[in-house]
Amino acid sequence: MSQTDLMAALESTGMRATLARGETLFSSGQPCKNLYVILDGRVICRSAGKPDIEREAGDVLCLIDFLLGTPYSRSCEALSDVQLLIVPQENLVAMLEAADNVMAMMMKATAARIAAKQQGAPA
Repeated sequence: MSQTDLMAALESTGMRATLARGETLFSSGQPCKNLYVILDGRVICRSAGKPDIEREAGDVLCLIDFLLGTPYSRSCEALSDVQLLIVPQENLVAMLEAADNVMAMMMKATAARIAAKQQGAPA
């Protein structure tokens, strides 16, 4: 599946939203219920004692938390007005299950390995 195909699939199952500059998208510790794709704009993701991470158009937010079923590991706030694609958990799970169970298992295993090495992600 190409990146264009993946984005089309996500768009078909998600919804667009706007976040105004200064608004919080989600906070650390809250249940991770959505996957977010930044379509336009920038956000900053923070976690106590860890370096801030700026994210921009094309970035996917909270994929590791989402796949592992953990609460958000960071809080994210809009640095500018932001256009987002919000993909609810149940929609993405259905899409992954329809694609291939092996692919879903590989993605979860990869996410766990990344989380163990990536600063700021759940361990």
